[in-house]
Amino acid sequence: MRNHWAAGAIACALIATFSANISAQTPAPASAQAPTPVDNLAAWGPYARLAGQSMYDPSPEGRFWVRWRWETPGQALVMEWYRTKKNSDKPAATAVLRLGAQPGTLVFKGNFLMGKEWDGTLNDDGSVSYVGKGMLKLRYTVRIDEQGNYEETYSSGYVVRYAAAASSGTPVAVAQTSPPATPAPEAPPTPAPSPVVATPTPAPAVPEKPTPVAAKLQPTPPAKPIKAPNRLTEDDTQRIWQSVQQSRARSLEQARQNELARQEAARQAAIQQQIWAAERARQEAEEAEAEAEFEAERQQKAAAWNAMAQANEQALNNSLQNLRDTTARIQAQQAQSQSRPSAPADPLGAAERQRQVELINQANRRQDDIAAGYAAQQKQYEQPRVDTPPSFGSINSQQRSQDAGHASTDTDANRCVTSAEVRVNDTTQGNTAAYVTNGCGTTVSMKICLMTETGWKCGVNGGVHSQASWSYSAFHATGPVFVDAKVADSNRPHASPN
Repeated sequence: MRNHWAAGAIACALIATFSANISAQTPAPASAQAPTPVDNLAAWGPYARLAGQSMYDPSPEGRFWVRWRWETPGQALVMEWYRTKKNSDKPAATAVLRLGAQPGTLVFKGNFLMGKEWDGTLNDDGSVSYVGKGMLKLRYTVRIDEQGNYEETYSSGYVVRYAAAASSGTPVAVAQTSPPATPAPEAPPTPAPSPVVATPTPAPAVPEKPTPVAAKLQPTPPAKPIKAPNRLTEDDTQRIWQSVQQSRARSLEQARQNELARQEAARQAAIQQQIWAAERARQEAEEAEAEAEFEAERQQKAAAWNAMAQANEQALNNSLQNLRDTTARIQAQQAQSQSRPSAPADPLGAAERQRQVELINQANRRQDDIAAGYAAQQKQYEQPRVDTPPSFGSINSQQRSQDAGHASTDTDANRCVTSAEVRVNDTTQGNTAAYVTNGCGTTVSMKICLMTETGWKCGVNGGVHSQASWSYSAFHATGPVFVDAKVADSNRPHASPN
């Protein structure tokens, strides 16, 4: 609160230096112009009746007179402040009032406070409210009271009032007379000489003390009659009232336009919200569609993989069945040979046959391992799957790692090579390939044979490096596969499935 009153006191001190505390001044020049009639008096509000008038501050500390005159009739009204004791012919401060750009507004600019300007607005009660431009607002209100006095009321509560002078053209000077000097006492009258008589001369009479005469005061000249302020005519009042009504109508129209603008802004904001909501819905729909397509593709790939796994399993079963049939046929031949009369001893043939049987047993064990791998793979696919199915060669890699774990090339390279992995060529009709991986620690020579409709078809690769794979393919294979491996520098001939 103390800061508020301090700021108000500073603002009032800055303005009231020239507009407050005005007292009597010396008379204005005799050539002061009379009010000039204009056509738009209503637009000037209370200033329409001030042009050509002079007023003073009746307060005891008043120091200024104020006068209004037209600089340009109807366009610029000058407000001047005069001091009472010196420089009375030159105003101590000057301000100019002009009509604002909008009807019902005024612009007040003085040559004090670095040429500060105020924007004024005509009120319904005929007063004018001013607001300073810039950071220092210095708000105050101007009105003319019922006695015709000019009054300024500041936002801090400070009030400055100017009373009408005796003559609107010249200010009234208070005449003061010095008390008259006391006149000198008159000399007593000289007595006439007495006639000479014969009687004794009487004693001389004592002169009387002169009576002082009271000094007469000069009469004070009568005060000049006070000229009543100009009164607005009925036409002026009507024009002011119309201007006030028009200003109020403009204010209402501006408020209506502002409300329409606010409603339009709200409508545009609602439309923008709808656009954003539609965009979000479109993005969500696109994402849902993409997820549905991804899920459909995943299911399609899973179905294709299941179909391929079933086909491979069926081919493996067929191969196993063919192998079993071949084993049974060989065993039947052996039993038939044993039932025949004993033939001459053939140790080399019996050893070869025993070796062939051992190779067949090894192939059977390998096929059993492959079947176990397929069963494990089928069990894995019964669980939730990921989008990308495992590589078809994963079983063979596992089998190779198992075989390599217990294989050795010390006695037989067949112990460290993987069993044959049979694949049907999808692009070449009727072509079947058998893949074998060298799990040994050295280079081996491989022989792969495929049973076809016309008999065994064999191929040999004498330099399969360690951990490398080699394949042999044939058309119209019926299922049985024969594999024989030896160390690359071994002189042993490859075995034959026949």
